[in-house]
Amino acid sequence: MVKRSLSGLVFLVLMIAGLLLHPFGYAALMTACVGIMVIEFYRMSLGSWNRTGQIFGFLSSVMLMLATYVMARYGTWTAKYFLLSLPLPVTAAWISVLFNKSEDAYRSAAFLFLPLVYIAVPFSMFNFLVFNSLGMFQGMYLLVLFILLWVSDVGGYLIGMGFGQKNGHKMCPAISPKKSWEGFAGSLVFSLAAALVLFKLEMLPFSWYHCVILALIISVFGVIGDLTESAMKRYFGVKDAGKIMPGHGGLLDRFDGALIAMPVAIVYVLFILLRG
Repeated sequence: MVKRSLSGLVFLVLMIAGLLLHPFGYAALMTACVGIMVIEFYRMSLGSWNRTGQIFGFLSSVMLMLATYVMARYGTWTAKYFLLSLPLPVTAAWISVLFNKSEDAYRSAAFLFLPLVYIAVPFSMFNFLVFNSLGMFQGMYLLVLFILLWVSDVGGYLIGMGFGQKNGHKMCPAISPKKSWEGFAGSLVFSLAAALVLFKLEMLPFSWYHCVILALIISVFGVIGDLTESAMKRYFGVKDAGKIMPGHGGLLDRFDGALIAMPVAIVYVLFILLRG
């Protein structure tokens, strides 16, 4: 519990600092997160298979994150070199598959490219929220969404442990035996309460009903993200995706809900801003 609390505190401090202090700090933090999660995914899914392809897959994901960062902050024309270079590592990864001699090369290739969609694309979408149309940094918007997700996780954990473990109603026992409908209800209640508090504090600059909708989106799709990664870990036969956070596992375990919930929430936020 001590290790879990300390590693969680370090993670929280790094996230808050990266999202509030400086855009370069934000870029370094989020790019590092993408890179680490891609490595964790490859270790979990591919092991030592096609190391060369994994390197190019890693480069593809990191370059996508950096390209969208430059695009959102400085404009598409400034990001042209990143954008024009993106097909190179993707093509190189395909070539590594083409010359791979293993019988299941093309089946494994699916996991080689999956991090682009599962990890790099969601994090790349962060860039279009934290920078406005003039390229000004507004990391608070993303931090508020993460707060809703973290509060939702805490509510799900507390209510799930208190009411969902012994006599509760299991949500998906074949995928995640500890997930319960009581915990899911706790996630919704805590997230809704947090959204209304953030609204009162004027940290969510939308009407109260939009704040409620955002809380629902993050809670529901956050649970879907949790179950998605749980299903992957069960398929690959691992307990945790990594070991970088003692007591929590890897960054992929820490961001599992965000990978599904954040893109949906960001699309909703940007739609409101565009309409406004």
